[in-house]
Amino acid sequence: MAYGKNYKLDPLATPDVGSHAVRKYQDKKEKNEVEARIAARTPFQRDKDRIIYAKAFRRLIHKTQVCFTGEMNEHIRTRLTHTLEVSQIARSISRQVHANEDLAEAIALGHDLGHTPFGHTGEKVLNDFLIGEDEGIKNKLKTKYKLDIEKMELHFKHNFQSVRVLNELEEGYKDFKGLNLTYPVLEGILKHTSTKFKEGKLAGKPIAYERINEVEEFYINQPFSCSLEGQIVALADEIAQVCHDIEDAIEGNYDSKEIICGQLQKLIDEFDINDLGKDVDVKEMIATRHIKYFISCIIGQVISEAVIEIRNNMQHLNKSGLKAKYPLNKEIATDCVLKNSKLFQRLKEIEDNFVINNYMVDRMNGKSRFVLRQIIKAYLTNPKQLPDHVLELYTEVCSVPALKEKIRKIGSTPANIRYLSKKDFENHQAAIIKDRAFLRLMSDYIASMTDLYALQEYQKLYGGESI
Repeated sequence: MAYGKNYKLDPLATPDVGSHAVRKYQDKKEKNEVEARIAARTPFQRDKDRIIYAKAFRRLIHKTQVCFTGEMNEHIRTRLTHTLEVSQIARSISRQVHANEDLAEAIALGHDLGHTPFGHTGEKVLNDFLIGEDEGIKNKLKTKYKLDIEKMELHFKHNFQSVRVLNELEEGYKDFKGLNLTYPVLEGILKHTSTKFKEGKLAGKPIAYERINEVEEFYINQPFSCSLEGQIVALADEIAQVCHDIEDAIEGNYDSKEIICGQLQKLIDEFDINDLGKDVDVKEMIATRHIKYFISCIIGQVISEAVIEIRNNMQHLNKSGLKAKYPLNKEIATDCVLKNSKLFQRLKEIEDNFVINNYMVDRMNGKSRFVLRQIIKAYLTNPKQLPDHVLELYTEVCSVPALKEKIRKIGSTPANIRYLSKKDFENHQAAIIKDRAFLRLMSDYIASMTDLYALQEYQKLYGGESI
């Protein structure tokens, strides 16, 4: 018997089954279970389970959310704990508005699988390299390989990378690549943040990823998710990030802790927050280790206000006669509902000014930027420094005709460009570096690294003391 929900889905919620809940490949196991009437899971529950058991999901435990936990404080959030908290908030909101909780949970659990080591700093380093904004690497490629990397039109963004990880890079199933998730889950993951560049020379332009932009089921021209549940995850991600980053800044005792406490005290004076009186002393609450309760009251109010706004939007659409529909072309539950929340906007201001702009955070960002740039330079100098599994993957997808003929004659199983003769490898090294497939796979490997693994890889490549 399939698991049941304890409430009736709203007409705007995404149903568990239907023509929308399809996968890229036929799933024999799922098909056989349904035909034998022994299916115990809906398609979205199956997707959620596959994400939880993925290697990329386990790696999130050692990836930075805001600060590198290994050096700063092991009690502050990692990318994994952030993911679990987004899932909890998304499920809570979904339950209150009668959305499909299973779909929301699956999207939330997979939304950050494409994140790099060292958080958004790592993401920027990889994207700057691929689009040619890293002048040092760009000039080196032009000088050594006559490659203008800007013309490759390769981009990196963690939401697109999350879809790539789930669609192509995760392994373990013999009948298909990736995890073969349903399109509503993948589309919600893709749209949990912008599909366009927010800053830099490409600001406002669409992000391009091979085998993603051209997939009709992703409705790439619609900037927000096509499901109510995908929109809720985008909202939950924003709430979790802002509120919990502030808590981490206090828990981790960043050097701006005193300033943040002062800002939160002003917040208490400005807003009536449920379960917090006007006489609350923020410093005293922190000193007595009651910060968890304090943040809980604030985040609870932000969520309550968001739920009210979402319900109002849903009621308006339901009155217009719009029934269960995918793709949903109305923006009713994304972070747009937070634009009118003065409390949330004030919290975001505190995060932007006093959490991100921080002496300790800036030092760690500088260190991580240096480490990742040096790793990129090492692999571009000599691709054989990449591990065998990456070189084997590249050997499969190499798009250089002359090199493919040489690969055919290698004779190793699996085939690996490492085993080309020294002369053949040197003759084709420039072609390898210029191959889009190589640059994408190299970026995939770097993005998959945890913080600690990246630091260890730097030491293996360059030696010397720990930095």
